[in-house]
Amino acid sequence: MIVIHDKKILINDAIVTIVRDDLYPYLYGGNKARKATYYKSYMLENGYDSIVTTGGIQSNHCRAMALMCAEEGWKCHIVFHGSKERFVNENGNNRITQLAGASCQFVDVHEIADAMDAAISKYRELGMNPLYITGGGHDLPGGLAYVDAVSDLKEYMSSTDLTADYIFLASGTGSTQAGIIVGLEKNNLKVTTVGISVARKSSMAIKIVSSFCQNLRKHLDTNNQSEIHVLDDYLCGGYEFSSIQLDDSIQEIIRRTGIIFDSTYSGKAFYGMILEIGKKKISGNVIFWHTGGLFNFLK
Repeated sequence: MIVIHDKKILINDAIVTIVRDDLYPYLYGGNKARKATYYKSYMLENGYDSIVTTGGIQSNHCRAMALMCAEEGWKCHIVFHGSKERFVNENGNNRITQLAGASCQFVDVHEIADAMDAAISKYRELGMNPLYITGGGHDLPGGLAYVDAVSDLKEYMSSTDLTADYIFLASGTGSTQAGIIVGLEKNNLKVTTVGISVARKSSMAIKIVSSFCQNLRKHLDTNNQSEIHVLDDYLCGGYEFSSIQLDDSIQEIIRRTGIIFDSTYSGKAFYGMILEIGKKKISGNVIFWHTGGLFNFLK
């Protein structure tokens, strides 16, 4: 299902419509909640009873996975890269993940793979059937969630006057953007997708999105080749970093729309979209895909 903000926003000569995945009705919303519905179905269909996954401090993905496992009575082990002290002292996603009962481990980035492999082995020794879930939902179930989301968007567009020339969104691990791109290809929608990178330089981000698109195309037996656009002009210093200009922009966006945006994901992407519309003199109909981030805002 798709939730659309009912008021269009005029930015220069572009008319912007917001897709509200921050209101996705599962596990308190966001793109990771949408992906979680697909992981849940996959686990039930294949007899998994536990997961091992990873993420950074304040990970929306880890919050969604922890809540999904609590709901189903599954074991959940999360390998975090970042400070344990920060994790236990901040609210937002961290607090929810703790309340959901996930077991948490803290390692350096280069130790993640070994720690996840060890946790998988431990669950198996206990007679369990664990699923290894890549950070951010960067696996087929996560990507397919957004291929199908575009099908829902097409159905909505067919029943209304909504059209789109561009889709802008925050691009992190790249699986959400890849799912949207392949979903557009599958539905024969000629729309340019622009990812606003929240962490990576564009060259690496484009490679990752492109590779995941290829995985999805192989699974779906399609061979379209859309151009990949990921911009790193609006990083504001990097992941979880902000700037005075970004913070001022987010305050104005919230006052103008009544929608909460955070500076890590959707707020940074909306800010980048505004500047890009002006810089490239983009006109016509633009969709901004709000992927969530409320709990990052409340940390």
